[in-house]
Amino acid sequence: MPIEVEVRVQGEEITIDFTGTAPQVRGPVNAVPAGVMAGAFFAIRAVTGPEIPNNGGCFRPLHLVLPEGSLLNPRPPAAVNARTATVKILTNAILGALAQALPERIPAANAGASVIMALSGRNPDGSTYVVTEAMQGGSGASAIGPGVAAVSTDVGNTMNQPVEAMETDAPVRVHRLGIRRGSGGAGRNRGGDGAVRDYEVLRGPLTLTFRGERHMHAARGAAGGGDGAMAQAWIQRRDGSREEIRSKLSTVLQTGDRLVMATAGGGGWGEAE
Repeated sequence: MPIEVEVRVQGEEITIDFTGTAPQVRGPVNAVPAGVMAGAFFAIRAVTGPEIPNNGGCFRPLHLVLPEGSLLNPRPPAAVNARTATVKILTNAILGALAQALPERIPAANAGASVIMALSGRNPDGSTYVVTEAMQGGSGASAIGPGVAAVSTDVGNTMNQPVEAMETDAPVRVHRLGIRRGSGGAGRNRGGDGAVRDYEVLRGPLTLTFRGERHMHAARGAAGGGDGAMAQAWIQRRDGSREEIRSKLSTVLQTGDRLVMATAGGGGWGEAE
């Protein structure tokens, strides 16, 4: 699902053109224009003066070109529930375009996703539960320092859920929550590392809905820095078999199955010295 962006500046007017972006898809990763606006507003504010107030006048010079029927402006009744990853990727794309003019001010690409994982099922008393986890990745390094590990970047506003909360609300045991060491891109300043989380199902069946990103395309380094490691996720079944998750999945987990998630690292900045 390519997202192509061109940023044009003419006087005080800024146009962000997504004409080359892929058409809308049947899956829920289409983004609504409001989400695209949020990503664009963030990107522009990130490279402009902090003294500028966040009001309507601040954003009035910004114009978006969003072709109807595209991934970023779908026609109803297009599914849009999993749009978060798409908005994060398009934000990376805008910053990448701006980096061509402002290489010292723009960091390398970040993990580009909050991995959204939901577990749902029925308790022994007949009641139902749904627990959602948003898991973070690494931020990109910049000219002034390394990236940050396991952090919510750009348009995200959620953090990793405490282990105790997950184990209270769902029949799982969290065997590991930690930093994915070495997953940030190499460089003069290293990219931020991703995170690792390992769940064991204590009482099945339960339904897993997994919406990841960066499983096939790494966060690019900048100014000669290396790319971050791509995300990985898999299910270790109770019988010993292993099922790889290729970014998106809905399946059923049984008692004794384990889910392992390793989020992407951010890109490095500058050639390693």
